[in-house]
Amino acid sequence: MAGNEGQDLRQEQTAPSVFRNKNFLLLWGAALLSSFGISFFLFSQSWYVVNFLNLEASLGMIYIAASIPRVLFMIISGTVADRFSKTKIMFLSDFSRSLLLAGLVLWFIFGEITLWTFVGFALFFGILDAFFWAAESAVIPLIIQKENLTRGNSIIQMTNQTSFILAPMLAGIIIAFGNYEIVFATTAVMLLIASILVFFMRVTDTDRQRDGEEQGFWDTFREGVAYVKESKVLTLVILTTVFLNLFLVGPMSMGLPLFVKTILKGTAIDFSMLEAGLAVGMLIGSIIVGVLNIKHRRGMVGIISLIISGFFFAGLSLSANLWMAIVMLGLFGVCLSCSNIPFISAIQSIVDDKVLGRVMGLISLASMGLIPVSYAITSLVLSVGVPIDHIMTVGSILVVLYSLFILFRYKEIKQLD
Repeated sequence: MAGNEGQDLRQEQTAPSVFRNKNFLLLWGAALLSSFGISFFLFSQSWYVVNFLNLEASLGMIYIAASIPRVLFMIISGTVADRFSKTKIMFLSDFSRSLLLAGLVLWFIFGEITLWTFVGFALFFGILDAFFWAAESAVIPLIIQKENLTRGNSIIQMTNQTSFILAPMLAGIIIAFGNYEIVFATTAVMLLIASILVFFMRVTDTDRQRDGEEQGFWDTFREGVAYVKESKVLTLVILTTVFLNLFLVGPMSMGLPLFVKTILKGTAIDFSMLEAGLAVGMLIGSIIVGVLNIKHRRGMVGIISLIISGFFFAGLSLSANLWMAIVMLGLFGVCLSCSNIPFISAIQSIVDDKVLGRVMGLISLASMGLIPVSYAITSLVLSVGVPIDHIMTVGSILVVLYSLFILFRYKEIKQLD
């Protein structure tokens, strides 16, 4: 054990710092601008539908419209990422989203914005998201050493959460004292600059990419599926992410604005503070994981953190005032980062580079695959009069029970490094 720890320490000391890596710095800057811009957009879109259009129960339609094409294209996005340039895929995705948002600004100025406007834009965003996420997840292990994967993922996560702290607060202020056009125009500019930063990244085309191009597309796809099916660890991780997103992330994503308006009787500023609380928690969790740079028993850390997160999410659903809700959601965010980052870093470390894009694409598909079902179920249950806080409570209990079963039943997760 002491010998392994000494070897890990020597590897970390010899591995160059991620802050000396030009490709990582460009990716870091693009992640900052993208996450800040997307957070601007999602917050403003949700509040516009809930508060301006007064269509609370219809909010799920937007999430479903984004999720269905995202899920469908995630089936092939990992294969595309393994066969073509990941940075070009990321560039085209960010650039296209900036053009879409510029079009939305013009629509605000010259047309009438309705629920169906956002549904249409959500369809296109869903397609672009599918390819961007698979490419980004697969490019990180190609630009930094495996010894720094946990730290690199933590830095990107910290950046995202810092953006999610500041962006909703600023968007809420702009909406309160300005207009929606400014928010969406700012988002378009940020995504444009992010696409330029990605354009200047230089990732060497590898033999595995060229080998993949010699295969047929569907042969490449089937190879990735077979790789995942043969690994019990990957299968368990996929099932866990499915369960998490079905019963927690889905109700939380579409439930927060409803929770603020119907349970807390709050405003746009209150909604932004609640989202900022989640982001602060996830930021703190990312810092903890990044400082520790966890390399061993990452599966154990991930599953225990998931169990604790379920309890805090239940605490959120039982909150009677804004500050209690912020604390519960913040603690939930800490645990969510302490679960997600170790799991993803472990997978990136153990998966063969040849199939990395396909594996990360399938994991992304698993994490998002049942979210449309979650949105549909949540909307249906809301429509028959069940309060959003009851839905959130039930979801948290199911996640805790499932995670406890995995922890005590499968040693492969506990031993995952």
